[in-house]
Amino acid sequence: MNTKRHYGLLAGMCAIALTSAPALAQTAEQQHTSVEEPAATAEMEARYERAAMLARGGSPVSLNNQVIPTWIGGEDRFWYCKQTEAGCTYTLVDARTGNSRLLFDHSDLAAKLTKKSGNIFPPDDLGITDLYVDGDGTITFSAFQKRYSYDSNGVLKELGDALLSAPVVSPDGKLEAYVKDWNIWVRDLESGEEKPITTDGQERYAYATKPGASRGFTWGSELRWAPDSKRVFTVQTDDRQVKDVPFIQYAPEDGVRPVAFSMPYAFPGDLHIPMYRMLVVDVEDGKQVPIKYRDLPAGRMLDAPFNGGRAWWGGDGKRVFFVDVERGEKAAHLISADASTGDTTELFSETNPDGYVELSDNVYEAASIVPLPERNQVIWYSERTGRPQLYLYDLATGQLVRKLTDDAYGVRRIVSADESRGEVLISISGRDPTKNPYYEEILRIDLDTGNGEILSQGDDHRFIAPDGRNGVSFALLLGGAPRGSGVSPSGDYWVETRQRIDRPAVSVIRTRSRREVATLETASLNHVPEGFRRPEPVLVKAANGKTILQGAIFRPSDFDPSKIYPVIDLIYGGPQAAVVPVALDGLANMAMPLAELGFVTVIIDGRGTTGRDREFHEHSYGAVEKASEVEDHIAAIRQLAQRYPYMDLDRVGITGFSGGGYMSTSAILRYPDFYKVAVSGAGNHDQRDFWHSWGERYQGELDGDNYLAQANLTYAKNLEGKLLLYQGLMDTGVQPGTLFNLVQKLEDENKDFDLVIAPRAGHSYTGYAQRRGWDYFVEHLAGKTPPKEFELINGYDYTIAEMKRRKGGASKAGKDGQPESKPE
Repeated sequence: MNTKRHYGLLAGMCAIALTSAPALAQTAEQQHTSVEEPAATAEMEARYERAAMLARGGSPVSLNNQVIPTWIGGEDRFWYCKQTEAGCTYTLVDARTGNSRLLFDHSDLAAKLTKKSGNIFPPDDLGITDLYVDGDGTITFSAFQKRYSYDSNGVLKELGDALLSAPVVSPDGKLEAYVKDWNIWVRDLESGEEKPITTDGQERYAYATKPGASRGFTWGSELRWAPDSKRVFTVQTDDRQVKDVPFIQYAPEDGVRPVAFSMPYAFPGDLHIPMYRMLVVDVEDGKQVPIKYRDLPAGRMLDAPFNGGRAWWGGDGKRVFFVDVERGEKAAHLISADASTGDTTELFSETNPDGYVELSDNVYEAASIVPLPERNQVIWYSERTGRPQLYLYDLATGQLVRKLTDDAYGVRRIVSADESRGEVLISISGRDPTKNPYYEEILRIDLDTGNGEILSQGDDHRFIAPDGRNGVSFALLLGGAPRGSGVSPSGDYWVETRQRIDRPAVSVIRTRSRREVATLETASLNHVPEGFRRPEPVLVKAANGKTILQGAIFRPSDFDPSKIYPVIDLIYGGPQAAVVPVALDGLANMAMPLAELGFVTVIIDGRGTTGRDREFHEHSYGAVEKASEVEDHIAAIRQLAQRYPYMDLDRVGITGFSGGGYMSTSAILRYPDFYKVAVSGAGNHDQRDFWHSWGERYQGELDGDNYLAQANLTYAKNLEGKLLLYQGLMDTGVQPGTLFNLVQKLEDENKDFDLVIAPRAGHSYTGYAQRRGWDYFVEHLAGKTPPKEFELINGYDYTIAEMKRRKGGASKAGKDGQPESKPE
């Protein structure tokens, strides 16, 4: 039966299966064959239907898990994307009262966009990006490779082609700078006139962009405006000598002939890596002032200086500042430069010869370095004492003014700095040993004394979005507000979300005095199976018997504690992040469907990851195979099985994607006595053929055979259990060569394994591949028969189908230019 993903069929399929037994008398064995097997088949199909509900695309399982506001100018008004079952409603809020309304007329804009572009724009799910709102209510945005403006009178204008990365508006609000044709262009926002201010940019020597290998993860233009709006501080990114990695599109959508392409992609130990040339450019005449300093090496997972929070203007516009993170990331230097001459001075350095210099809680966050231009000071993040702390430095002398924080807790991020009041809001964790060591609290610190005051705490995680003006964090990107900030420009209000995975998140507006103005959102479940069970947060001990770890347990909606359940360990295993979710998002989106298939699924943050102290995360330095230490996972699962006897320790599987693809494979090869089945997606199986900045940061400089211990091919001979590997051939992040080197080694060792290839997919599971992973666990770990060729439409499939459906879809639209219905 080719089961379709239609929720309404679930009850019908069960009813048909239960009434299909023949009426003739039979033996007990015959009865088992004809009655029990159809019932079991129907039960498994029902499980797949419930799992598919939780793996679907189009809308999340839980709506409004957090709110990230984007403030309008210097006002105490903001907009945010309010998630609905159908999509996103852009909502305008007055923080003073909590009153809200639509940011603009969605139906009017949708109809006009559809008419002008010929593409479909549903009013309740517009699908626009790079949204910017000015003080008079005019919005600018991108859609289908075009840039538009839409004013408060309902006038829609096409501004030209969409940009390589989001534009940056000048301080006076009159201009925006952006990247086009590898050069920096400036547009007058009133007249629409535009001009290039650089002309020699090229694809491998491009202005204001990230390196070629990470442009698919571009977060914004790499530049900052001077305070006087007359110059920009920027980079020219040099990939010219970086070696290429080839890719082949074996199954092009147009034709059958394979298409080859390549991109610059440096490996650990390569002589040439991406470099940044720093410069200042005059907007009027394009005159350049090169910064007299060596080019900066790309590091920190190939982010870049400006959106990485490591380059800024001084308050008087006479100097610029940037952080030089050396290749290998064992040293970072703060540099001051004269914006008129390019002359430079090193102010101070931070070193860590036994590991790497960390500048933020994790590498997906912008550096926790916040300039204070009015005070000519900077707040600097450091782990020099063993716990992440903040220090205040003088930018004129480079001297330390004072340590701002206390080693009794760890700093997680800088939320907002208020120079006029002389204070900074930060998030911290680990202050209370009786609480989850990852749950964050909000602390206000006096810059002049270092005295602190707890503003928000509880038995949950308190989140306030960091100021996007200082750099872009992954949390802001996921929230659709790369330039958002939790705190208002006046500092009088903030938006706070309280999260715990076993309860709905609540987002509120609070005043500086901590009074709650209004509740913005309470997260709500969205089309989940009947009886859906929220996950349980747990604390366990690491393999060393003392270090406290966090985890989460996911159970099926029909969970019965009297039954015995096989266990799946959903692992990430990258040293750059802690991944146990505090809401129904992130890895929960993979864990929930697996649980519905009849497994107890666990997510654990082992040692060698972030969110704790330096000793904890450097557990994996020079030994990437210890990231989220697999022995910690084994110890944690054993502890949980003692707590919950329904967890079957004889049937434990492991799965993960990307860094989790690497570590799930590593686990089954290195611990074959514990893990029986592994499903591994898009794993960076050997850091020698992955990004140079990842390997050199976490494994260290390539020196002889010092990378062999982390490489999965080293352990290929140990394979005993069942292993399914997956790779998208258009994955330009984890390039496919790393998979095929492992495949070759497994074949050399005469080991049986299974392989799913998606010729057109990038760094994502297709629905087919995700379903094959489900089948693999059901068959080989649970010992049951999966439905034949169940059709799963997951988030990747939905996104691809929606892009095709909307593009050029005006002829398919109904009244008012809107689509009549979404296709199944």
